[in-house]
Amino acid sequence: MADAGAAPTLLTIDPGDAADHDADRAEWVRRGLLPAPSALRNLFDDARADALWLHAAALPAPIPESGWPYRAITDAEGRTVLELPVVSGDPAWHLTDAPVRIWDESGPIGWLPGYAGLYRAWLDAFAARADKPVVVLCEARQVGEALVAGGEPVLDPGIRILHTTHACHVLAPFAWDSPMDAAWQRWFAVADRFDAVLWLTPSQQRDAERRVGRGIRSFVVPHPAPAPARTAPVPVAGRVVMLNSLIPRKRVDHALRAFARVRDAAPHAELHVYGDGAQRAELEALAASLGIAEAVTFGGQIADPSRVWAEADAFVLASTNEGQPLVVLEALAHGVPVVSYDIPYGPRDTLAGGGGVLVPDGDVEALASALADVLVDRALRSRLSAEGLAAAATMDAAASMSALGDAARAALSDPVVRRGRQARPGQARPAHGS
Repeated sequence: MADAGAAPTLLTIDPGDAADHDADRAEWVRRGLLPAPSALRNLFDDARADALWLHAAALPAPIPESGWPYRAITDAEGRTVLELPVVSGDPAWHLTDAPVRIWDESGPIGWLPGYAGLYRAWLDAFAARADKPVVVLCEARQVGEALVAGGEPVLDPGIRILHTTHACHVLAPFAWDSPMDAAWQRWFAVADRFDAVLWLTPSQQRDAERRVGRGIRSFVVPHPAPAPARTAPVPVAGRVVMLNSLIPRKRVDHALRAFARVRDAAPHAELHVYGDGAQRAELEALAASLGIAEAVTFGGQIADPSRVWAEADAFVLASTNEGQPLVVLEALAHGVPVVSYDIPYGPRDTLAGGGGVLVPDGDVEALASALADVLVDRALRSRLSAEGLAAAATMDAAASMSALGDAARAALSDPVVRRGRQARPGQARPAHGS
């Protein structure tokens, strides 16, 4: 976004210490991800530095009673600025009406209705000081719900909210009409209040619209593929890589079982699994029981996977579901052929331009056969590598920014009405619990 001239400001709501936030800012600047520390704003740091916006937004005393314990947020001199209710055991904690207590030097002076009221008050104050239209790119469903929930203060109607999505919205068996968990149901019930919803793939956008109708204004804004490596890769023949957490959803056990069959056709093959998680010991034991322990390396978490990609001969993805896996884009950008289950969402859309092989979801034999073909047939491997590089070039940061720009322009020119649940005329609303 910065390269495109958007000059973004990062807005965070972590109620940690200012010193920790300052360390984060310094690290982001060091990595070249922020132009200056001031480009990362934190709600609680802003309250510590100047609480006048809090005082202006606070509803007057008396402050309603609350049965929750409270956490004090203090400034550099140890003075309480506000108190947060510690709402435990409730997945909808962000929608509680438990009062956030606002203080000045004399003590509590007023309150805001829950985290939703606090978040909206901060954004309103931020927008009031801005010299340009404010478009908020919301990354968390809980924050998005809080921003558009009813109650006071009402979010400044001049603020546009674009809400991203990063995950599959359905549960097993991951069909368009499969069950959804309570968090997604609650989000869909208010999604027509966002100025735009950003899906990562056309497939997920179509499935969501098929489910809830077109009452949600949505756009496809995919993850961008990284820039290609500056140095030519030198793949190690037969090296298959995985980069993911070692959790059940990633189905590393499927990859291990497929790899055991791959070794029959390609005895030189080796599998390198990068990432960590609770299943590591179980997966190591499975590799041993399959007789492939000497050919499987569990590399743990890595900060810089560039060498992994440079040496990879193929990449395998065996997840049950994704949003749009970044690792597939990374593989394509490095010319590494992808072998993946055909799952929702991401692999089919991302590989539409070539660069990989899709096999039926859950078919370990098909996964093994496709991997063996890529490792043994060098002409096939070369063709897929070239296709992947070409496809990644069309899915670069400029393409993603162009799609994001279209969504932002639509939001700026035609905002939604956020008070109540009224959809645009002629458009269906999503039903709560659907």
